Amino acid sequence: MYNLLVCDDEQIMIESVRHIVEKEFRDLRVIETARSGREAIEKTLTTKPDIILTDIRMPGINGLDAIKEIKRVHNDVKIVIVSVYEFFEYAKQAVELGVSEYLTKPVKKERLVDTLQRVLAQLNDERRKYCLELETKERLEKMISAVEHSFIYSLLFNQMRKSDIRMYKSELFNIHTETGFIFVLTLNTAGPWGGCEVKLRASLDIQEIYTFFKDCLKHRWQCIVGPMMMDRVVVYVAQNVNDLYVQRVQSISIIDEILHQLEEKYKVEFRVGIGRIHRDQDIMISYQEALRALNFTEGGRCVHIDDAAPHVYDGGYDIVNQEHRLIAGLENGDVQKCLTILSDIFRKYPNFFEQENIHYRIIEMMAAVRRVATENGVQSHVEPGHAMKRILACKTAEEFEQVCTEEIRQMACAINTGKKCNIGKIVEKTNILINERFNQDINLEEISRELHISPQYLSRLYKNETGENFIDRLTAVRIEHAKRLIREGQFSIKEICYMSGYSDPNYFSKLFKKHVGISPTDYQKQSQ
Repeated sequence: MYNLLVCDDEQIMIESVRHIVEKEFRDLRVIETARSGREAIEKTLTTKPDIILTDIRMPGINGLDAIKEIKRVHNDVKIVIVSVYEFFEYAKQAVELGVSEYLTKPVKKERLVDTLQRVLAQLNDERRKYCLELETKERLEKMISAVEHSFIYSLLFNQMRKSDIRMYKSELFNIHTETGFIFVLTLNTAGPWGGCEVKLRASLDIQEIYTFFKDCLKHRWQCIVGPMMMDRVVVYVAQNVNDLYVQRVQSISIIDEILHQLEEKYKVEFRVGIGRIHRDQDIMISYQEALRALNFTEGGRCVHIDDAAPHVYDGGYDIVNQEHRLIAGLENGDVQKCLTILSDIFRKYPNFFEQENIHYRIIEMMAAVRRVATENGVQSHVEPGHAMKRILACKTAEEFEQVCTEEIRQMACAINTGKKCNIGKIVEKTNILINERFNQDINLEEISRELHISPQYLSRLYKNETGENFIDRLTAVRIEHAKRLIREGQFSIKEICYMSGYSDPNYFSKLFKKHVGISPTDYQKQSQ
């Protein structure tokens, strides 16, 4: 149902409109009437009609001035003017004010009904679009929430390429920095409310706490909030503060304020551990730091890693950093880089075989590397898990290092060979397409789409492999074809231009002269 406000200084006009609306419309009603511009403004403020049908000439504030004021406070309302005045200036002002229709008195019933039907159709269309936008927004919010939950763990466990991380952060979360820190929030069951976990599950919806916490957090920071799992939440906060002390103080202050709100509202105590700022590819280090800070029992409810263990770094964290570099080298098929990184790890921790945490961290790294190799198409010729069995069966540090080095070399070489083979096929296919279609309107984008790669990648790859640009190769093929046709002497220069893939004879002539040294006409004379 839509509401109509009728504004006219003639009561007979108001009653006529009311009668027509009641008889002809089931989804429109006259909610109010007004006899002056001022009355129309006041009643619009109180009733908020969907449509206003108004005259221009009225006592006091005229119709156009009233429309200006109404549009200022209620811009969505549809305006229909019904007036005896047909002056162009009035119609011009009406258009400028966004009036939907301008009718002149006396207006026939059929014309008025038709006009109101069109306006109602506009309102119905706008309402449908608005409902669709709400539904889309709701679905998008649910989708982003689901993506957010999985994204943070993909980020932590290095399951995404750097370019994908940047794209998701920018397009979905509007985050443009490539550094940040992790903090972990959990319930403190040993707090002053003792046994709060049991009470919480009995009396409160855990989702309500999570939603309140997430809303408070996103109001203050650009962040990605993981799901609540086992009463624990992992949060990535995007930040590029150069002064680590400033980051430390600010993060503790903001989180402490949120914890205070949570505890006041839900009578539950929480604990938080905060990691240092790291690059996205090293964010696992920040996560590990946050866990260490969380387990530091002497620092209160909100602990930064630098308060729990100032300037102390676990060797395992450095291996995480090296693991990211190793995986990057492996994905590029850079054999020497991979072997150098692995050698650096063994040289940095000469007693790794006796240091259980370092030993097992390297084993975890080898498992991650094997997974990445598999994702890059490296197929093992032995039973699944054989490589890890060999690593676990090593009895000495020397044997362990040898097996790992052999594994890394084999995987990097396999990826390198696969990439070269794939690159060779791409270049070969590109040349085939150029030779087949040089006389058509082809370009780099069309070829790259057919090869299922980006134009930028194809351009760079082709240049690196052949030493010439794609367009230079295409031009060379076209000019050679043109030279052959000119020598044969069966076609005019203009025809040869079109047969060589060019649509502009002047451009063709300039290009031919640039590459051959003389114009097509002179070349034709020399060939006779």
